[in-house]
Amino acid sequence: MNPMIVKGLNRETFKAVIFDLDNTLIKSTIDFQVMNRAVADALLENGLPKDILDSKGRVNESIVRAFAYFKTHSQDGWAEKLEADLNRVSAEVEMARVDESRAMPGAFATLEHLESRDIAVAILTRGSRAYTMRALIAAGMEGRFPTIVCRDDHPLSEAKPNPLALRRVFVQLGLSNSQCLFIGDHETDLLCAKGAEMPFAAVLTGAYGYDSWKRLSPEVIIGSVADLPAVLEGMTWNR
Repeated sequence: MNPMIVKGLNRETFKAVIFDLDNTLIKSTIDFQVMNRAVADALLENGLPKDILDSKGRVNESIVRAFAYFKTHSQDGWAEKLEADLNRVSAEVEMARVDESRAMPGAFATLEHLESRDIAVAILTRGSRAYTMRALIAAGMEGRFPTIVCRDDHPLSEAKPNPLALRRVFVQLGLSNSQCLFIGDHETDLLCAKGAEMPFAAVLTGAYGYDSWKRLSPEVIIGSVADLPAVLEGMTWNR
């Protein structure tokens, strides 16, 4: 795969890589189909009309629609109850096999390469804080990421793909969007990066193949996180 231009990144000012967690940095143990069904059921049990659910099964879109619906159709306290229910059912699925989490091949070498170049690393995930920390321990990565932003660190409506989540990461790093690269395996990650006006590197270790990513036009498409050092070293960067 030929190196590609990373629009908006400057070699002299590039300071950090922000990683998605599941199927980017670690091989996920989450059954996302089960999670999506559990979230949809929780939305319906809270009173969301079925026809408001996203017809394509995009759980994040259904959640956004649900919050918009309940904002005008419910009494005080609905947001707290709904968020608690959604976090609960999501966490039940997340934690089922979390101790089987393992690092993606080449992930440690990539982290070591970035460290040798004084490039900071961080994580942005829709996983819960409890799940994320257990998964990192199981994968042998605990303590490697001083900056981590998870789904339940802030209100659910502000979680990825809301670009506010990504902004929180680079602010915690003391950097700007133009100094960072976000890397992930899902369109949700790309949408978050676009909203935060940050360059994005897509990996093929999730559900999206090369042709799917090409249609979505991320700045970079690589096989996995293992390819990141070679791409960064050999890439032509905008100035």
